[in-house]
Amino acid sequence: MEVDGPSFADHVVRLLVDISKADFVSFDLELSGIPSRLPDKKPRGAGPLTMEDRYAETREGANRYQILQIGLTCGKFDYLQNKCVLQPYNITLSPLLAERLDIEREISFQSGACQFLLGCNFDLGAPFARGVQYLSREEAVRAKRLADARLDKKNTIEDLQLKDTDTDSLDFVRRAREALTAWQKSTATSLEITSCTGLSKKSVVNTISRFEKRLVHQLVRAEFPDAVAIGRQDCIRIIPFDPVREADNTQRLKNRVREQIARQTGFRWIFEALVGGEINPDLLYVMGLHDRDDQRPRFDRALESLTRKSPVLVGHNMFTDIVYLYRTFVGPLPDTLAEFNASLHELFPKIIDTKYLATHDEGDLNANPDLETIARGLQKQPLPDISTHEHHDKYNDLEAFHEAGYDSLLTATIMLRLAAKLGHEHSGVGQVEPKPENEAILQRPLLGREASEAISEPTSEGGIQLPKDVLEDFVTDGREKVQHPVAVPGTTGSSSSGRKTRKAKRKTQKDKKDDTATHRFATKTIFEQLRDLSVQDTGDSPATSDEEAGIDHENLPASDSPDDGSQAPNGSWADERYVQDESGWVPIKTLVRKEMEMIPAFDDRFWHRFGNKLRVYGTEEKEMRIAAWPV
Repeated sequence: MEVDGPSFADHVVRLLVDISKADFVSFDLELSGIPSRLPDKKPRGAGPLTMEDRYAETREGANRYQILQIGLTCGKFDYLQNKCVLQPYNITLSPLLAERLDIEREISFQSGACQFLLGCNFDLGAPFARGVQYLSREEAVRAKRLADARLDKKNTIEDLQLKDTDTDSLDFVRRAREALTAWQKSTATSLEITSCTGLSKKSVVNTISRFEKRLVHQLVRAEFPDAVAIGRQDCIRIIPFDPVREADNTQRLKNRVREQIARQTGFRWIFEALVGGEINPDLLYVMGLHDRDDQRPRFDRALESLTRKSPVLVGHNMFTDIVYLYRTFVGPLPDTLAEFNASLHELFPKIIDTKYLATHDEGDLNANPDLETIARGLQKQPLPDISTHEHHDKYNDLEAFHEAGYDSLLTATIMLRLAAKLGHEHSGVGQVEPKPENEAILQRPLLGREASEAISEPTSEGGIQLPKDVLEDFVTDGREKVQHPVAVPGTTGSSSSGRKTRKAKRKTQKDKKDDTATHRFATKTIFEQLRDLSVQDTGDSPATSDEEAGIDHENLPASDSPDDGSQAPNGSWADERYVQDESGWVPIKTLVRKEMEMIPAFDDRFWHRFGNKLRVYGTEEKEMRIAAWPV
């Protein structure tokens, strides 16, 4: 599902609801620059970097470059249908600050990253034209602090110093002072000061320069404390000072700034949903939703659910992405890797890196496969059953395989199949499955020179040939983008000819309901047989025999009350004891799942070995252990 700036308000509740219901959320990013190709980067030594060095390098890149696009795929296990349903989103982000806040943001693009994105048919103008805006936590706090200081007039404004030679400016200050003195002695409620104030010849159009406005504000602040200067486009308006009115105006302006900050926060509200952070309860009002009364119940339920649990975060080769994610939506990165790990674990207690799953033991998926190779190697694995939600069918036709949303969908699919495969192998049940038929592809993944040659080939959709060393650096930084279409899970609830119509859906649901009612018991009970009898059968139709009806009057259960003749034949039913009819009971069928039908539960000890570990090639450690998997 595509989400951009104009449509974000319409999708924000849906996104929050899907995240609140998700068991896990996979993500992928498109960046304006990567850390391994910083323009002023110091040359590397002969050996690989340490994890601390890689973090420092990535930290510098995240401080300079921005996220242009983010893909999110919400995954939820449907235990009734024994499948996992995926809901992919592709969201374009805007690095611009549209509101008039007291902060600014520098935007940087790397030429190699731009070439790479253009080669993937990425629209570099989309983030600026229709991206979803955002503020980090630190930016929001800073914007509020600066606005409050400005509105409370806590900032010391340096006075302008005029020289004796500034005759025109001195004359303007003199005329403004005389006009203010005369106004205070009059009964007028306000005074407007322009460039022509005090002159005998008036101008047809009232104007005032920014320099003259500053002189008037300085004059009122220094010599007329009982007056207030209000800036207008073509004049400075002077009114008497009223402390109650000024306090109300200041609070009103502060509330307006808070609404601007909340609206500019934009996509960070979705990030807060991922980490279980605080979300503005007035978000529907701030975003200007017209149907907010109808959306309110779903919004409130989503917020309540998000306070109880957060979904597991899933990524592929995600070290660079997770650092950029922190810098973009939280704030300045910690100085050391240990501090970053602690802060990251507090935000995301459970993280899964599919690159680590595929390379944990240099198993049959080879030591260093890329995203596309892993996805193709797992395509023929039938279980677990995965489907895409019918409202998120954008990638079913494989037209946009180069987007962050598509890569996040593939990442979710890889996690499910790899986790099921590894869970089965480490459960002690059965033997390891034979290697797939396309073993040759898995044994020789497209990496390094081969990857550069394959990716740089012009595709049918066009593209740009990139230098081989550029692409190798992109792979090192986790930019393992799919360059050729890979099949994604089909849409759940869709037929071969497309999505079902509403009429067909209603018919299917009705048939399913009737079928469930008919087969509820192995044999019909007495009450069901009586219900099936028609009243007209006693008339024109032949009478149904007791044998056909399946009712044995001779063996009907007798009353449990003693038969001593004391009870009248037509006694009250209230005097009889209740006897449970067990004639229609059937044993409950125990569900036995197939091998690899489900992945290990997220509270299973399986994830103590495979969770919260990131694969980081090009370093001495080759992996980063964040923290122990929560029990």
